[in-house]
Amino acid sequence: MNNNITKLNDAQKKAVEAPCGPLLIVAGAGTGKTRTLTSRILHLMERGTNPERICAITFTNKAAEEMLNRVESGEKRTGNRKKPYIGTFHSLGARILRRECKLLGREPNFAIFDDHDSFEIVKKAVKEILGGRKAGDETEKQKKDPKKSPAFFAQKISEKKNFDGRLLRRRPSNDPLDARLDGRDDKEGALIEKIFTAYETALAKNNAFDFDDLIEKPTRLFASRPATLKKYQTMWDAILVDEWQDINPKQNELIKFLAGGHRNLSVVGDDEQTIYSWRHADVKMFLNFPKEWEGTQIEFLEENYRSTKTIINAAATVAENNRFRTPKRLWTANRDGELISLFEGWGENDEAAWIAERIAEHGAWSMEHGATTAILYRTNAQSRAIEQALIRRDIPYRIYGGLKFYERREVKDAVAALRYASNPLDEVSRERLEKLSKRKFAAFQYQVSSGTSAIKPAKPPEILNLFFQSYDYFAYLDENFINSDERMENIEELMQFVSEFDELTELLEKLSLLQSTDDENSNREQGTGNRENTIHLSTIHLAKGLEFDTVFIAGAAEGLLPHVRSLDDENQLEEERRLMYVAMTRARKKLNISFFGAASRFINEIPEEYVKLANQKYNENRLHPADEEFIELD
Repeated sequence: MNNNITKLNDAQKKAVEAPCGPLLIVAGAGTGKTRTLTSRILHLMERGTNPERICAITFTNKAAEEMLNRVESGEKRTGNRKKPYIGTFHSLGARILRRECKLLGREPNFAIFDDHDSFEIVKKAVKEILGGRKAGDETEKQKKDPKKSPAFFAQKISEKKNFDGRLLRRRPSNDPLDARLDGRDDKEGALIEKIFTAYETALAKNNAFDFDDLIEKPTRLFASRPATLKKYQTMWDAILVDEWQDINPKQNELIKFLAGGHRNLSVVGDDEQTIYSWRHADVKMFLNFPKEWEGTQIEFLEENYRSTKTIINAAATVAENNRFRTPKRLWTANRDGELISLFEGWGENDEAAWIAERIAEHGAWSMEHGATTAILYRTNAQSRAIEQALIRRDIPYRIYGGLKFYERREVKDAVAALRYASNPLDEVSRERLEKLSKRKFAAFQYQVSSGTSAIKPAKPPEILNLFFQSYDYFAYLDENFINSDERMENIEELMQFVSEFDELTELLEKLSLLQSTDDENSNREQGTGNRENTIHLSTIHLAKGLEFDTVFIAGAAEGLLPHVRSLDDENQLEEERRLMYVAMTRARKKLNISFFGAASRFINEIPEEYVKLANQKYNENRLHPADEEFIELD
């Protein structure tokens, strides 16, 4: 018998040994889904399936590598040297297109354009079709119309490629899982089609595909060429898919094509962790699996091996407030553990100070303790106050999957404006501002130069507002970046911080000291050769799949978690609740939740017996020893 199977619990064994055919493994957080799926691959091989006729698909290279390593370890015990195909959706799509690209007018050496490359093509198409104007020369009407921005068209192009060629948008219906065709006017639809055609023509001219094409183009080939479809349907005898909750309609269509002949399809995932609707993932893809695959066997993995009983019971109770979900109840045989700490701050700085002090007091970041700690938040902009609090206390940290706050492009642009207003001889800041636009820099320079304007701003917030107006900066973000909303949140966070200062020199000194200390922390961290004990900062989205001894969920307030954009949409609110569930289940031993303002409704859904209130509110204006370096001495 496979050694992997002997190490599984009864529920995992039942899933691994299920007969061939459609299989849905509903695996809660920390229940060993990767081990189970890997063991099923090895079990299929032991039952006589040729490894080379097994295809396992993941969503990330890291997951594919982990699965491949586990399978190879199992193969060594069986003596089988043949290997199954294990890769991501996109690597599989690229593999198919390398072989079939000539059917789509491409050569095998085609390029794969990333999001930035694709957006540049969209911008050129929009510029060409909307009149050939120069970038930044939009009329006031066009600037105010978000449906004329490249970001809008980029979204619609991606939407079209991920929803079987149609433009879909959710709207209320009796079935909250229903996604209906949006009744948009003919003019808008025609314009989108025109830009889509120009975009596709440009891709072909560049002998390139974009990332959406890696799924959309193979499905188009399979739908239009029966011989090509049959070739790939007979290539594999078993298809297995990890993280099924992240599936989108086009990926679902691809799997239907590949497994539609033998129907030997095994998928594993957790509907409670469907949090990527902005990538076109839809919880209904998971919940409707048994309807789409007649005769589906459903197995539940509900025993969590990661977290304490308190954390699991609290998270499971929050998740149960969603209307549509699979009937599972996460549980664990682990000890009860500590109660969840709940802290209410006066503001974001107060909240961040509490988090940093709690970390410092318990030494969770210290090398000698060997513990891992993460601070999770809903939006990237929230990292500003947290980073500042950690820097002040000399606590090493790193941003997972992103830039530190003051390294973000839009923040650096704004800080350059502040620096130039204070010191016109600052060539570095001047060059950055001129690179944005020499013409607009001249207007900004005129306003802030001594003696040239009666409205010369004196306070930092006024200088920033003048910069944003001179450069029409918000329109610039919308015109040039797909994630302009996220960048605007960073700007708003910076503005809130800047508003605390009346003197520009005081603000710039504070920023310089923060950045200098941050650089020192980064250099020291790199010198240790071990990042396990630095504090991990991350959005909740990027933390899915990770785990830590101690977790801080920051900003668990109405308007942040759940996010303000979700408050009027019940489906989005349910996804926000799943985000809270994901954040809570990242913690192994200690879970801390903090907020300021109105407490999140999700906090109120946690039973009182699992929560303890932390120290009374801090006074964010009180002097902390680590803050002394920022106080000007008399």
